Amino acid sequence: MTVHELLKSSYSFDEAKQLQIKYRSKIIEEQKDPDFFIEEKSIKYLIGVDISYYKRENQDYGIASAVLWNYKKQKMIETYFSESIIDFPYKAGYLGYRENGLIAKAIKMSKITPDLLMCDGHGIIHPRRFGEATHLGVALNIPSMGVAKNPFFGFYDFQNLKRIKGTKSPIWREDPQEISSKNNEKIGYAVILSNEKKPVFVSPGYKIRLEVALNIALNTTSEHRQPEPLFFADHLSRKRIKNN
Repeated sequence: MTVHELLKSSYSFDEAKQLQIKYRSKIIEEQKDPDFFIEEKSIKYLIGVDISYYKRENQDYGIASAVLWNYKKQKMIETYFSESIIDFPYKAGYLGYRENGLIAKAIKMSKITPDLLMCDGHGIIHPRRFGEATHLGVALNIPSMGVAKNPFFGFYDFQNLKRIKGTKSPIWREDPQEISSKNNEKIGYAVILSNEKKPVFVSPGYKIRLEVALNIALNTTSEHRQPEPLFFADHLSRKRIKNN
């Protein structure tokens, strides 16, 4: 069932924050169910999503692209687009309210319900563990994961990662110099997904474990910095703007 209040953008930042706290609490309760997390072997289709912006008459517009990807065959099946005015202001930590309503419209055009959503953004790498990927997964009740290009939250050391596919460094919720790993929470990885490329930041969004999300990110990446479904989602949304 879609959580419609998470796909609205008519909130103040304080109201948006309270919704993040509310649904993070619900996730904590849901995780007590042993069947909460998706298994990699059950994933046949995933959808990679991204959004590109343009201005018209001093107004922000967005074009969301959703790429349906066959995980077993590692190939693109279909693409979907949605376009609209963007009226929620940009602020770090609240990107889901700015983008996910439009992204959800593109996803819903697919006749196939995906087993997983892959976002160009963060999942639980977030002060309230409710980044854009978590937000979208909860809103649509579909497992989700984030693969972001820039760091945002947590404690990490990735500057000296060798540019070899699979090389990774953990991202911790608390300062590892002040708290032991036993009591700390690993919220993601900085990881090289393709040889000679910069690291990206992988985290679980909703109903998926970190190690599974990492493996999926590695398996869906060939020559680009990000997984192919996200590369194509970004490329196609930008192309759509140029052709407008």
